[in-house]
Amino acid sequence: MLKRSPLVLLAFASLPLFAAEGDEPSTQQVMQEHKAVIQNRIADIDYRRKQIVEANMALSVQEGEAFWPIYNSYRTEVDKLSKDAIALLLDYARAYGQGSVNDENAAQLQERLLGLRKDQLELKEKYAKRIAKEVSPRRSLRFLQIEDQLDAISLLANTSDVPLVE
Repeated sequence: MLKRSPLVLLAFASLPLFAAEGDEPSTQQVMQEHKAVIQNRIADIDYRRKQIVEANMALSVQEGEAFWPIYNSYRTEVDKLSKDAIALLLDYARAYGQGSVNDENAAQLQERLLGLRKDQLELKEKYAKRIAKEVSPRRSLRFLQIEDQLDAISLLANTSDVPLVE
């Protein structure tokens, strides 16, 4: 059974903040207020991911010396996209908390979600090419397989409690 995502709980626990008229905090204000929780969650995820990647990449010492700096750089860039995903989730929670997501909100959220997915795919492609060049194509494919599996697990864990738009 999957644990409830603290990020989803944070977003939807903030619904009362969004429901109040007038002094509605911005997404950035909510993220800043919960910055430590968000950073700790991302750091925890990164630590666990790195352990899983390390256990499954089967790198030689020489491959590891080439791979890990690339992987660390990749994760740094992924963290930026993770913060964009959190902001998107908070904005969805805001719209949902106001009673419904109207067509205009839905179109904007959809565009952001698709853009985020595109950015994530482009980032993977960029780093897969680097790994293929500096380590090997086989290790690059293995990297993609592991990352795709971890991303699927993370996506399910972080979105399974998000209510569907009405």
